[in-house]
Amino acid sequence: MKTYKKRIIGILILFIMLSCALESQFALPNDEKINSELIGEWYSEKNGDERIKIMKNGEKSYMLQMIDKNETDELIAFSKTIKGFSIMNVKTETKGIITNVFYSFNLKGNTLTFSEVNDKLHDKEFESESELLKFFEENVNKEDFFINTAELKRK
Repeated sequence: MKTYKKRIIGILILFIMLSCALESQFALPNDEKINSELIGEWYSEKNGDERIKIMKNGEKSYMLQMIDKNETDELIAFSKTIKGFSIMNVKTETKGIITNVFYSFNLKGNTLTFSEVNDKLHDKEFESESELLKFFEENVNKEDFFINTAELKRK
């Protein structure tokens, strides 16, 4: 897997060493306002040195600050609700190429649960945003659509 993907996902999920999250050159539609309950700092009880700070980046996007000891990375993300499931579309950039990586998230009280969208369910590149959205709509209810769940606690 790509080195940048391992690093970003390793920090984002905090304790998952190998990622299998779906990625695409296309993004989901960015047409929902941010969930202000996500704003704040979150950490893994398993490794308190690594945390994520979620900030408002506009009416429809977040700034994710990945903090790992003395290193901080920033990413832009937005959310999309599909058939009742909250999906986070995280944008990564390497050498000028933007890649979208997808996670589900669920917020209950002071616990934020993330899961990767399984990349094994799709074996070819998406050819458009509408094809990507259709894939989510047709598969989001499948039992193996979300994998590698991790919990973060509000700081």
